[in-house]
Amino acid sequence: MVLLSREEFQQQVRDALHHLYDYPYLESHPLALRYWPEVGRGGPSRAHRFSRLLLESIEGLNPPGEGAADASHVRFYSLLVYRYVEEWPLPDILRELGYSRSQFFREQQKAITMLASVLRERLPQPIPSPVGSDSLLDSEAERVLAQREAVDLAKVVQGVLEVVKHLAEKRDVTLTSDLDSDLVPIYGSRTLLRQVLLKGLSDLISWPGARQVCIRMRCERQRLITELVTMPGDPGEAAGRREPELESVRRLVEMMGGHWRGVVVNRDACMCHFDFPVESEKVLLAIEDNEGIVRVFQSYLASYGYLVMGAMTGDEALKLAREVIPAAITLDIMMPNQDGWEILQALKSDPVTQSIPVIICSVLEDPELAHSLGAAAYLQKPISQAALLDVLGELSGGL
Repeated sequence: MVLLSREEFQQQVRDALHHLYDYPYLESHPLALRYWPEVGRGGPSRAHRFSRLLLESIEGLNPPGEGAADASHVRFYSLLVYRYVEEWPLPDILRELGYSRSQFFREQQKAITMLASVLRERLPQPIPSPVGSDSLLDSEAERVLAQREAVDLAKVVQGVLEVVKHLAEKRDVTLTSDLDSDLVPIYGSRTLLRQVLLKGLSDLISWPGARQVCIRMRCERQRLITELVTMPGDPGEAAGRREPELESVRRLVEMMGGHWRGVVVNRDACMCHFDFPVESEKVLLAIEDNEGIVRVFQSYLASYGYLVMGAMTGDEALKLAREVIPAAITLDIMMPNQDGWEILQALKSDPVTQSIPVIICSVLEDPELAHSLGAAAYLQKPISQAALLDVLGELSGGL
């Protein structure tokens, strides 16, 4: 693999910063493809890994001390945060940092040069692009793993059965389903779950002697237990028959974070077992008049099962909090018209919202006042991904 020159690397870093939250763009960015041609099963997408690394590397320019030796780091950190992380308009950045336009662009180039140097040290060693059918399957599946949503299991099963019914009719196989009545939507990739069921059902319908195929689903101890069962026309016909080839189904199950329990063939049936963790989508309500910060939080939490909703006014925030009942609320203090303290008091005086944990996020440092008014935690801006995840983990008993 050809090594990039320092100038080429810096240019690609600059391009990535301009698309920090554009995940479809980052998924095929040259640096992302170069360093993550194949990502781990069940983990974040290539785009989310790259975006997270950029954000963490910017955060790394903010040293804990404030000595003269750290002055340039602090200056570059502030510039990158305002410009790319929070996406401030250029006139606001010039005013905040006291720069002229020409000075800003000089300092921006220095900041990107420093960030590129940090990234070059942190990026994994490039590895060859994957080849072969298994790698192609992994690559295709990884593209959709990041598209997580609330999945209605009954609707998914109904849709899958509709797809394979013509194959079943052709093979003279009866399709049935046995779903617990208390199944709740799970949070994950609807597309991959459909592929698991479609491929599994297709293989079992085509299994020699199959006359009935059934999908069974139930929830047990935070796991979605799934069984695909095929039964022959006469008892005892299944004995001695070979197991169906379900290797690609197993790989997809494991990529989704599931547990493949295997295939069992006895005299009466052939059954494959697997299960998935039951993850419900958690909502974080970010009460913040800066849309850039809401996007930062969305990037921070995209791979951790959170949907981040933003509210830019107190009235909008109180209405959303009552309607959605989020898992947690982050609350800025310096809000227009109604400040964060007033919003916090309103949330804690309403019986519907008073039990929702509120995390105060502010440039001002006053945790004692925050806790006295009922806040569950206090974070001082700028907020790192690690700090936000730590607090949410404590509030929810661990992410």
